[in-house]
Amino acid sequence: MAVGELPFFAQMQPAPKEGTASITTRLPLGTIFESRDYIFSTATNVRSYEWTLKEAEELLDDLLDASSGIFPSDLPKQDYELSQIVLVPMEWDRELYGLGNRYDVHDGQQRLVTLCLLFAALRESFANDEGMDDTAMELANMLNPPKVRKADVVRIELNKRDNEVLVHILKNDLKELDHLNLKKLTKANQRIYENYKQYVARIDEMEKSEKVKFLDYLVENVYMLVCIPESATIARSLVMSQGKGKDNEPIDDFKGLVCFRYTSDEDNMYRTFDAWDKLAAVSDLDNGSVGRNTVSDACLLRATAELRTKIRKRDQVYSLERWLRMYVVENKHEGHVFYKKKVEPASLLLGQYREGTFNLFGFYARSKGAQVWKSIVMRLRFLRELTNTIPAVKEVEVVVLELLLRAGASEGSKPMSLPDLDRYLHEVEQLALWMALVKPSATYLDKIYDDKKNDIQVISQEDKSSLREALVITEFGSSASGKKIAIALLKRLNAFVLAQEDGKDDAIMSSMETYLESILPIQGSKKAWGDSWPDPNERDKWVNRLGNLAILNSKATAREAKMAFADKKKEEAKMAFADKKKRYTNEIYPLTSKLANMEEWNSTNLVKHLAS
Repeated sequence: MAVGELPFFAQMQPAPKEGTASITTRLPLGTIFESRDYIFSTATNVRSYEWTLKEAEELLDDLLDASSGIFPSDLPKQDYELSQIVLVPMEWDRELYGLGNRYDVHDGQQRLVTLCLLFAALRESFANDEGMDDTAMELANMLNPPKVRKADVVRIELNKRDNEVLVHILKNDLKELDHLNLKKLTKANQRIYENYKQYVARIDEMEKSEKVKFLDYLVENVYMLVCIPESATIARSLVMSQGKGKDNEPIDDFKGLVCFRYTSDEDNMYRTFDAWDKLAAVSDLDNGSVGRNTVSDACLLRATAELRTKIRKRDQVYSLERWLRMYVVENKHEGHVFYKKKVEPASLLLGQYREGTFNLFGFYARSKGAQVWKSIVMRLRFLRELTNTIPAVKEVEVVVLELLLRAGASEGSKPMSLPDLDRYLHEVEQLALWMALVKPSATYLDKIYDDKKNDIQVISQEDKSSLREALVITEFGSSASGKKIAIALLKRLNAFVLAQEDGKDDAIMSSMETYLESILPIQGSKKAWGDSWPDPNERDKWVNRLGNLAILNSKATAREAKMAFADKKKEEAKMAFADKKKRYTNEIYPLTSKLANMEEWNSTNLVKHLAS
């Protein structure tokens, strides 16, 4: 393909619309296999041919039983329903191939390939029978439909790596099969060869009259429901609604587009396919694997950022292809380059961020000896805890990943300096807290970028003001999500204090188990707390707020571990502040241990503690 020339995928599927129609037609195999009206492709399907001898034998036995069913001679043969196939129209070069249609097979690959093998076995068998040349030719034309003055085409084409055996069978080029080293071919090629040979052996055992009767039954009485939706998105929904393709996700469809449809060179196709498989394997960051979900999330996050729009679940494949196509058109590159420039770097960085292995970042080497690195790590730990545990904050990963890519210069631009990264991450921390506490209803992605300055605008002064207010008035201790936010926030504040104390390393806090405690108990007894908190309204106002919460790393004593929850609450209610101070003294969290220096825990000291 010449530089700047659009490849064969120039037409992209339109965005799916609500209520878009699908056309379903019940057709006999004789119609489906008769001309070039139904030519099939699975070139972008990431699922290979998977049927073994077991499934192939079951289909043949079922069809033979149906064709030889015992019916009265005056009754018509009973039709056999071979279930639905789901097809999406593809481009078809009429000048090259004549009248016809090519379809991308979203459901039915296993059955269509196996039927082709069955017709090929019948073709070979009839070719050896006297007086059956016309029937053998009829079958050959079903698999390789001819058109005068037009290029050859086979009934179905798999992706190139899995198509080596099948193409020889369909073209009746059987001598070439003997020259193939099956052990070096893919599993799909081996299964196709084994199933074909088994079908040949089974068909050869039949009498000529039985074969003719069987063939007539196949082309006249075996039906398929041919469903043709208007878009790939609708096709995928149809397949999922039938309980199929449950392991197939939008990222798998996108992988097929990147590796096969948007890459023209065969070697590049399979190098990219294999590299993607390794990247999406079970997470092993040292070996460059992050897992399928992380690859999916990374692609969606980057598509969201670069398209400047929130992606709905039903639009994922369409939006991902828009992102891919935008890159291909603007940069005159193909899918394999897109994978190396976009998919792989984003996936690795997101995996490293989510697992907290920040020392694996490509720009880590620049940080050695830099004090700013400790600040960056503190901020990333805080953001990681929020984005991993608070759903309302998940969207912030769009900005985090953008900053990490800029810092690593993953796309060839000048790398962002570490001080700039630290400054931006400080803003993102505030954005994450604001989203966690305020829970805005609309997406704020349109505020992230300022295209004119190529800068990142993270959070406005107005939003910072509302954040400061939320930090004071939010009742963190009254809900499970509030407690998670409080733990993350208090760990972050304690990490900052530790860093100020002779540059102590706060890494230990990122791995230890943490417990949240209300300093003034929610059900504090009047005897233990009445003097310090005489006003019940004041107590109710502060008991669940941030100023009254502390984190501890000390585990429960053996006695406390055996105690029922109701008894624990009673015990805590009786415990005065003087008793709690003894537990706080040896705490590793500095803000908690400093509570031991207070003589009394009342509203005045609570406000002082909150301000600190």
